[in-house]
Amino acid sequence: MILHEDASFKIYFGDIKDDCVKSDGNYNIDYFEKTGSTLNLEKLVFLKQVHGNSGVCVDQNFLEKNMLLFELTGDYIVTNKRNIGIGVLTADCLPVVFYDPVHHALGIVHSGWRGAISNIIENCVEKMRELYQTNTKDLTVYFGACANVCCYEIQADFFKNLETISFFEDVIIKKEDKMFFDLSKLVAMKLMELGVLKQEINFSYNNCTICDERFHSYRRNQGGVGRQSTIISLK
Repeated sequence: MILHEDASFKIYFGDIKDDCVKSDGNYNIDYFEKTGSTLNLEKLVFLKQVHGNSGVCVDQNFLEKNMLLFELTGDYIVTNKRNIGIGVLTADCLPVVFYDPVHHALGIVHSGWRGAISNIIENCVEKMRELYQTNTKDLTVYFGACANVCCYEIQADFFKNLETISFFEDVIIKKEDKMFFDLSKLVAMKLMELGVLKQEINFSYNNCTICDERFHSYRRNQGGVGRQSTIISLK
């Protein structure tokens, strides 16, 4: 577990020690309650992730409804409420965290390749623009651990999934007779197309979940239910 913290926000980057999901595949609610308490949060918000391109805003109206964990579906969350943790679960997909220091607002995205090509990143940023007047040039972005290009092997038929991406050849690396996919680069390039500054995309926590056994990896374990959580909150 790593806690990135500054004067305005904090990010919890989980690892293989996170006990998010029970062996039967159900969410371990005790884990989330304990983690929320440890981080001194008033509430934790997670969605039932579906590899889609929609999400929710955690505003006062949302909080007054007292939604349960995983009650709603979606793959991004935005908020400008203090001491509310918004989070995603991953085990090879990329957790993407946004902070707008001008309007003191947050976003978090669960992005696999499906979400990335169906514009989950663009939709989250657009929602922050709509609700908080976020300017992409002000955003600071953090990438958590995911399947990285060193290990994310793909087959030739994967190319068809990237046909809508103009720069798709830039995110495929060939090594001898094998091909590897760079999910983090794909998302970073999308962010820069939106106007996010290259130097504001932080890769410090972008370990590879496949070769770094400190993390859950669906691919490395050929299935399984383990997930790590990424949580961000405003102070």
